[in-house]
Amino acid sequence: MKRIKGITAAGIGAVAAAAGCSSPQQQKPNIVFFFADDIGTECFGCYGGIDYNTPCIDSLARQGIQYSNMNAQPLSTPSRVQVMTGMYNDRNYVNFGYMNDDETTFAQLARDAGYSTAIVGKWQLGRSRAMVPKLGFDESFLAQVEIYNESRGEYQTDRYANSWFDNNGKTYEYCPFGPDEMERYAFDYMDRQIAAGKPFLLYYTEPLVHTPHVSMPGSDEWDWDYDSRFAKGADTSYFRGMVQYLDKQVGEVVRYLKDKGVWDNTILIFSTDNGTSTRIVSRTDDGSRVRGGKGEPNYHGTHVPLIITWGDRLAGKKSDRLADLTDILPTIADIVGVEVPENLHIDGVSLYPDISGGKASEKDLILVHFNPLWPTTPSPKASRYAMNDTYAYFWDGRIYNYRTDPGFDSPLMYDDASEELKEAVSALKARVDEFEDFYPDKPGAPRRGNYKTFYDFAPPQNPF
Repeated sequence: MKRIKGITAAGIGAVAAAAGCSSPQQQKPNIVFFFADDIGTECFGCYGGIDYNTPCIDSLARQGIQYSNMNAQPLSTPSRVQVMTGMYNDRNYVNFGYMNDDETTFAQLARDAGYSTAIVGKWQLGRSRAMVPKLGFDESFLAQVEIYNESRGEYQTDRYANSWFDNNGKTYEYCPFGPDEMERYAFDYMDRQIAAGKPFLLYYTEPLVHTPHVSMPGSDEWDWDYDSRFAKGADTSYFRGMVQYLDKQVGEVVRYLKDKGVWDNTILIFSTDNGTSTRIVSRTDDGSRVRGGKGEPNYHGTHVPLIITWGDRLAGKKSDRLADLTDILPTIADIVGVEVPENLHIDGVSLYPDISGGKASEKDLILVHFNPLWPTTPSPKASRYAMNDTYAYFWDGRIYNYRTDPGFDSPLMYDDASEELKEAVSALKARVDEFEDFYPDKPGAPRRGNYKTFYDFAPPQNPF
């Protein structure tokens, strides 16, 4: 076993004791990992967005650590496999809507450390109710487990109005509005852990702001006529209200933690799974107009927010370190004080030293192995590339300066590059070339389970 860098479990207890914590529940910090869907940095005021109202998330950024160069995969399932396992997709990604149920996850590590664990929200990792607890979650309240196509219709959605959520693999719960019912379950779960004096990890996989773009409760358009609530994803005018509702839910989680007296003993991690829908164009304070990059192998597709708070303990600051979703697992492991099995060879580095007053290890590069492997249609945009703090190098020799060309519109081929530029991307090229013979839709890791994805029944389609 190998101790990852960061504070030990004893160190966590010492920090808590120094802060005047006394009850058993307060000896280890709680963790809320709030993971939103389909929204890039350009939609948040704290990242320069000017088109949307995000005061709660902006407030988090002012009182925590805001990472300016955080990256996901450009699409949901690739990101969700990566964040759960701490590994790049070239090592364990199977295909869209699926994850092998023998993987080691951050939830398992937290449970091994004595934490209660729960997941609420979006699943999208396999049509098997049995795999959720197997992957480390004591409790769950989820969309997109075994019910998916069955929960959608003219007056139904699989995540918003008139939806059905899987309650701990035992019952299907009708939800007038899915995100509200998720929140109720999350608060009830935390109530019970606080009362029991047990530290908890809550993985809050918010479905907002994924399509369909529909009206939100409390808006002028929300009614029981249904026409305004089921726009079939085509009307982007509702997107602004969806962003505002997402922000409201983040704010309600913060208020809950404060009201329960556990805010200063809770580490809140906020991030998202990929860039914004390509249907959405947003303005930023530098005068740019940014088209969302979901599904696109470019910086708009991968550049997502990362904000970490620990109650009021952290002075607000910004970090320009290179980070990605593989860093979440080792960060959580460090928080709870457990070792990561050395046979996992995870790709992430722990950010916990940033939180606890030290300095986390710097990453020289990150890898984007984006090969969605839809069961129903080829993935012509699949790509493999590595990024440092300025450049992206692709498997076919393209080089982009993503600082000046975030849309990856103007490539320079490696063979035509100067010796200076070749040197600047040499480590990127070496990392990309470690995976031989990459091509779009090359088969991924083998399935080791006997369950299906929730897309296996679907006809061929264009996912974007």
